[in-house]
Amino acid sequence: MKATIHQPNFLPYLGVFHKIKHCDLFVLYDVAQYVRGRFDNRNRIKTQNGPTWLTIPLRVQDSFMRRFFEIPLPPDIHWRNKHLRTIQQNYSRAPYFRMYFPDIERIYSTPHGSLAALGTAFIEYLMRQFAIDTPVVKTKDLGLDLNLKSSAMLIEILKRVEAHDYLAGASGRKYMDPDLMEREGIRVEFHEFVHPTYRQLHGDFVPSLAAIDLLFNEGDNSKSFL
Repeated sequence: MKATIHQPNFLPYLGVFHKIKHCDLFVLYDVAQYVRGRFDNRNRIKTQNGPTWLTIPLRVQDSFMRRFFEIPLPPDIHWRNKHLRTIQQNYSRAPYFRMYFPDIERIYSTPHGSLAALGTAFIEYLMRQFAIDTPVVKTKDLGLDLNLKSSAMLIEILKRVEAHDYLAGASGRKYMDPDLMEREGIRVEFHEFVHPTYRQLHGDFVPSLAAIDLLFNEGDNSKSFL
């Protein structure tokens, strides 16, 4: 069985969904430590003035050195309303905006107990829209030793889910020990993703945006781009 592992990032880009689609199992790495400045709590959408960030304004005291499932969302609703206004202002003329925006509003409006919970809700929603039926397992439910680091943690996760093949992200080369994983009986493959071009609003095509950009612009046809 081939598995992939990824954090429940907020509104991921298409490469994450391409990776999930080409595996037998997707492990949501919700026990990963949050790192400020990455894509953990933010991603970009397209506007008339170029890409802009949608960022969940996590408080330092709530997020520093904490794991995705431990991090509470900001208690006020202002950031949620700001995100929704920004999305509406920039995608209201997209061909499929009216079809999907109510779902996006619902996910934002539903109380989520953590950064992991909100990220997971968006990921699972987008998987359904992209017709990706890969089963999902959450690492929080695996009873892991959270003191394990990098490759040792990955090996333990993959053994728990009985996966012998691992589809790693390209950035895995920076922190993972493929030789160690091979010695543990896990074959490592690095994900190769060529970003598709699809119709967009607001001028020249911009890749690597939040995946809702594809959904609003291509609707049910979105799944053909993955």
